[in-house]
Amino acid sequence: MCVKLSVVIPVYNIEDYIGKCLDSVLAQTYQNYEVIIVDDGSTDGTAGVCDEYAQKDERIRVIHKKNEGVSVARNTGIDIATGEYFLFFDGDDFMEPYTMEELCKIALEKQADTVIYGYHRYENGKVKETCYPRFEKTIYEKEDIVEQVLPAFIGLSYDKINDWLNHKADALYVENPALWRTMTSAKLIKENNIRFLPGLKVGEDTLFISTYLSYAKRCYIQQKCYYYLVTRETSTIFVYEKKPLQKLEGKIHQLQARLELTEDVIKRENKDINETWRGTIVMSAIEMAFLLSNKIPGYSYKERYQMYLSYAKLPEVERSVEHFEPACKFQIKKIPFLLLKRKLYAMLFLATTVLHFVHYEFSRS
Repeated sequence: MCVKLSVVIPVYNIEDYIGKCLDSVLAQTYQNYEVIIVDDGSTDGTAGVCDEYAQKDERIRVIHKKNEGVSVARNTGIDIATGEYFLFFDGDDFMEPYTMEELCKIALEKQADTVIYGYHRYENGKVKETCYPRFEKTIYEKEDIVEQVLPAFIGLSYDKINDWLNHKADALYVENPALWRTMTSAKLIKENNIRFLPGLKVGEDTLFISTYLSYAKRCYIQQKCYYYLVTRETSTIFVYEKKPLQKLEGKIHQLQARLELTEDVIKRENKDINETWRGTIVMSAIEMAFLLSNKIPGYSYKERYQMYLSYAKLPEVERSVEHFEPACKFQIKKIPFLLLKRKLYAMLFLATTVLHFVHYEFSRS
C-alpha cells in the first residue's frame, strides 16, 4: 500500500488533549501520511504544543489562523492537503494504532471511495459505550448510497417519529454524522468542491457527510471500532447543547443547508430526499419550545416566545409540520405534535413551561 493519507485536525484551546491525539497518530503502523493541524486562534498553550510536535516530525504541518470556527478551519485543511484520502479527526480524541493501515487496505481492496466505521465513547479514562454502524449490507453503490446510507445520517423521517410515538425501541436512532468515523476520497471532495459551511458552528458534519455521500460511488461499512470519542464538559458540542440561543441559530442554518442539499440531489440524481429528514424539523420544533420556554438570564418570557416563533413559523418548518400525521393512539407524547399542527404555539410554549416547573427533562428516548 502506498496511498497517501491526509489527516486534518482543527484545534482550539485543547492544550491538555492534543498531545494524546497526536501521539496516537504518530504511533500508526501505517507511515504514508501527512498531518495538517489548523490552529483556529487558540488562546491557551495549544499552538505551542502543536509547534513542538511539528518540529519532531516533518509530516506534521501547523497552520495558525484567526478564530473563524471549525468549518473554516477544516476547509483550510482541505485546500492544502495532498493525500488521496482524508481523515478528519478532532484534536481531543485518539485512535487505535492500526487505524490507517486497515482503512487503507479496505479502501484499496474493496475499491471504495468511502469507509464508515465504529467508535468508542470514552469518558473518565474508560470506554462508556461502543458504537458500531447499523447497516444491513457491507457494500453500497451509487443509488443505494443515496437511498439507504445517506438517509441514516441526514436526519429523521416522519415514519421514525411515528415509530417513537408508538414506543418502538431506538426509533429515533440516527447514525452519528461525525467525520472522524469516515475515511473519504480527496478526489471526490475536491472535484465536486465539497466544503464545510462557514455559518454552521455545530451540525457542519451532518451536511458535509450528507453532501459527500450524494456524490459517492462505492461505500464500505466496516464493523469495527477504531476511534475514541473523548467526552468532556468543555467540548463544543457539550457547550452548544447548554445554550438554547445558539442551538436556535444552528437549527435555522441547518434547515437551509438541508433544503439546498435536497435541491442539489434532485438536480443531479433525480432523487427526492425530502422525506428522509423532514421529521427532524418537526422534532426540532418541539425541542426548541422546550428549551426556550426554560428561563434564560437576560431574556423575558415574551422575548423567548418570540424567539421560538422565529423558528416555528418559518415556512419550511410549517410545511414539515403540516405534512406530518401522528399515527398513534392518543397519549401524552402526542399532545405537543397536535398543538404544533394546529399552530397553537402559545399553548405549546406554555405547556413546556409548566413541564420545567415539575422538573421534566426533554428526551428522545
